[in-house]
Amino acid sequence: MSTGYYAFHQHFGHDTGKDHPETADRITVLEETLKQTGIWNQLAIHEGKTAHLPDILRAHSKAYVDQLHLIEPEHGCIMVDEDTPMTKGSLEAALYSVGTTTQALDDVLNEVHRNAFAAIRPPGHHAERSKSMGFCFFNNSAIAALRAADVHHLQRIAVLDFDAHQGNGTIDILQNDKRFLMLSAFQHPFYPYTHYEQSKYTNLVNVHLDKGADGEAFKKGVLEQWEPALRGFAPELVIVSAGFDAHKEDPMAELNFEDTDYLWISEWIQSYCKRRNTPCLAVLEGGYDLNAFGRSAALYIAGMLEPVEASGQSEQAAV
Repeated sequence: MSTGYYAFHQHFGHDTGKDHPETADRITVLEETLKQTGIWNQLAIHEGKTAHLPDILRAHSKAYVDQLHLIEPEHGCIMVDEDTPMTKGSLEAALYSVGTTTQALDDVLNEVHRNAFAAIRPPGHHAERSKSMGFCFFNNSAIAALRAADVHHLQRIAVLDFDAHQGNGTIDILQNDKRFLMLSAFQHPFYPYTHYEQSKYTNLVNVHLDKGADGEAFKKGVLEQWEPALRGFAPELVIVSAGFDAHKEDPMAELNFEDTDYLWISEWIQSYCKRRNTPCLAVLEGGYDLNAFGRSAALYIAGMLEPVEASGQSEQAAV
């Protein structure tokens, strides 16, 4: 079965300004890298769709959603929080991020594709039930997880998050719900400085990475902490909050991952999913040095392909 790639052009309307790290150039650079390395031709390309309101309301309060519509500016830019700008096109882009993610979810669960990558922006994993923060308006991964449970009737859904910043919003929304297992690896202590006390949650496994930690520390945490939890939970679906800002060249964190660490985690996840015949959806989160992000995300996507294809393309993408 093929790998689906889902994106949408409406994200260009979310204009964060020339000095903001989360820009439309991220998607442009990723797609250029995929094409240059030949990976693009091995993907099934889909144009995304806008969201259905019931999907959003499983994760976010109606008052919060209404507030976002009320504050959207007709002109110029406002700051929803200190890091999160909103312009006239931002809410449409956020709605397309949700809809594109749920479209990809439905396709992998309906066996249209073996797995899928949703190249969406704005990202989502910092958005809490009633709060925008960290460049995020709606929590795409949590929304997909709740749709998988409530619409597709899955009982065990794992959400894996390797962004350098912990997905506090995902934890806020899915906390202590036995249908979900959350596996998180992130720099600690670091933004957002919340939801890191694992003892408060019955469905969370944290891998704390010290400032300066490299890919070997990440691999150790995955194999020693994530893997036993994942095997014990036996998920029917794996959702990945795929952030690439732990890279050593990224200005938004202080970790030292290499390009190939993202290939490793992709192949580790796909190996697990293939053995268990488990569908997998990856949703884009962070990654802000354009060159490092393009290379790393392309390698991650290469790892989602069938093994014979992934190995050949990995060498090309690493050049």
